[in-house]
Amino acid sequence: MSVTIHDIAKLTGLNASTVSRALRHDPRISPETRQRVLRTADKLGYVMNLAARNLAAGKTRLVALIMDSLASRHQSIPASAMNEVLIEKDYTLMILLHSGTKQSLATCISKLEQKICDAAVMIPPEERLFSPQLVARLNLLKMPVCFIDRWLEATGYPAVTTDVELSIRGLVDKVMREKADGAFLFQSAYNTVGRARFLWESRLLSERNIPWTDDPGSLQSLVTRHKIKTLAVFADSPWTPVKVPSLLADRQPERYIGAMFDPWDNYPPDFYDKIFLCLQDFPEIGRKSAHVILNMLRGKQPEKHLMEIPPTEIMEIRGRRH
Repeated sequence: MSVTIHDIAKLTGLNASTVSRALRHDPRISPETRQRVLRTADKLGYVMNLAARNLAAGKTRLVALIMDSLASRHQSIPASAMNEVLIEKDYTLMILLHSGTKQSLATCISKLEQKICDAAVMIPPEERLFSPQLVARLNLLKMPVCFIDRWLEATGYPAVTTDVELSIRGLVDKVMREKADGAFLFQSAYNTVGRARFLWESRLLSERNIPWTDDPGSLQSLVTRHKIKTLAVFADSPWTPVKVPSLLADRQPERYIGAMFDPWDNYPPDFYDKIFLCLQDFPEIGRKSAHVILNMLRGKQPEKHLMEIPPTEIMEIRGRRH
């Protein structure tokens, strides 16, 4: 015969409703009482009927994470950290994968509309996948929603991301110490993070009188006109820019310095002399997003729309030319 909360109540001297609240981690129950109930439940081999509990509470205790890849570290690492926090609060993380198409993304949104979970976290793909109709459906979801890394300006949902200003200031300082006298900016224009990085790069380089361009067609003119000796290449990773030297047939700079973001696992392209890699704190981003969602589930809205996490460090990597 299976163990019930009444058996636990009898052994602990508590009433059944208190035992039930303790097993559900109700904040009204003191930590001492909760531990007493949990120890007794473990001793008796009690197994909670989750389906019955959730049905009675009208909650699934599921949090959905919408993402497009399990292989990508900048998605899998925050997902793992988020899962650890949610497990402690008796929530289960559910992964909804889309394939990078409008239809697959719309299917994920339809799952949320069917209320298969209590809340959702999304690592948004490129904005081109979000039609006005899909954005409108997102805004009408009757559940807490939080974005990770990127965010959608057309929604009012909060986001947890890397501190863009702090990251770019750190990268600009590094390339300046290498005596960079020109820059090529290769940031994505298809998501909010790429645009934010570009704005800070262009602003800080202009303040320091460093000529720059984001147009591959004008790079040769920039290098020739300013007689650039050390060209800094700003990008999301060493692999996102086109092979820069191929754009410079007439005159090459003496050195190429990269100012990039993780994650990447391979050797950098061989034309770089040195790369400065800004390491983002993906575990903390995942933990923070989980806490944001848990607070929203309790009715507490975040104080800021954008919560920025400082990067862990800026790593120096020597290129193959050394």
